[in-house]
Amino acid sequence: MRHCILMAFLLLALYTNAQKSVVIFYNQHKAEAIQLRKGGLVVLKYRGYLQQMELESNYILELNDSTITMGKPRLFSNPINTKTIRIEDIHGFRKVSAGAMFLKSTLTIGATLGTYYAVRSHGDHLNSSQQILLSTGAGLLTSISLKLIFPDNKIKHKMKDGWKIMVR
Repeated sequence: MRHCILMAFLLLALYTNAQKSVVIFYNQHKAEAIQLRKGGLVVLKYRGYLQQMELESNYILELNDSTITMGKPRLFSNPINTKTIRIEDIHGFRKVSAGAMFLKSTLTIGATLGTYYAVRSHGDHLNSSQQILLSTGAGLLTSISLKLIFPDNKIKHKMKDGWKIMVR
């Protein structure tokens, strides 16, 4: 009985160690490497089902030697919007940092709330619904301008420029 339990723990340890957890994009000509871990946000340009180019922006859920599975993780249930992409079909990528996402969200919320309080304190001739509409418009304008300045689905690095992929 002890041997069976020991064997089960050994197999479990081998299984968890066999899971790949890092994908490394490297370029020898530029001497540059970009490391993406499980749970990291990435934009991939790849050749799709009918050989057309597609763009996918999502979190890395699983890695193995030949595929990357991307999707939106959920806390108490299975991930949604999952897509499995073969590594050999990837044509370009861009790592999305958490700082950039936080900055865009903070600027949008700050512009909306700042406009609301500025209009509220100086707009005595406006009623409350006009103040809310004015601040919402400023927030939407800020959000749209940030999307134009910092596009979400833009590829920064292309495989034809000498980038290679290694999964560890």
